[in-house]
Amino acid sequence: MSIYSYILSNIYSILPVLFTLILSIVSLMPIMPSGSEEITPLLGVISLSFWIVHKPEFMGWIPVIIIGIFNDVLYGSSIGIACLSAILIRLVIVKLLIKIKYINIYHTAFCVGLSLIIWILVNSVLNSMLYYDNYNYTSLIFQFLVSLIISPIIIFIKIFLLKKMSI
Repeated sequence: MSIYSYILSNIYSILPVLFTLILSIVSLMPIMPSGSEEITPLLGVISLSFWIVHKPEFMGWIPVIIIGIFNDVLYGSSIGIACLSAILIRLVIVKLLIKIKYINIYHTAFCVGLSLIIWILVNSVLNSMLYYDNYNYTSLIFQFLVSLIISPIIIFIKIFLLKKMSI
């Protein structure tokens, strides 16, 4: 094994984590119109669930915890809320994947939708316990719907990249 192939194999194993972190940053960029910052799509969650479905060996527990802590810091929430959400997403998706032999686009879309529900439920319940007086639930519904509408685009782009990289 040459040094070049060793470096490429390690880069390919880190790329899913890097894609997820980059999409988490992109989801917080000011690309939405003024006043609609609360309903930005959860691109990092879509990416996280996609990579757990298609390459669970690259999205083990440690990368999921790193992504969760990164999202906690990025969103400015209490440390541990996004981390707990990410851990629950991985746990549920891995339990579902045990029963599925062949993964297709419908299974991926279902897992992405389920992970969005888990993320929003865990974050809304824990944040409403911490910040009871000023928590907006209607924005969560729209954030879920926007994320669900955007998710097929992200899924198709990632499937294309997965086939091109053949990792």
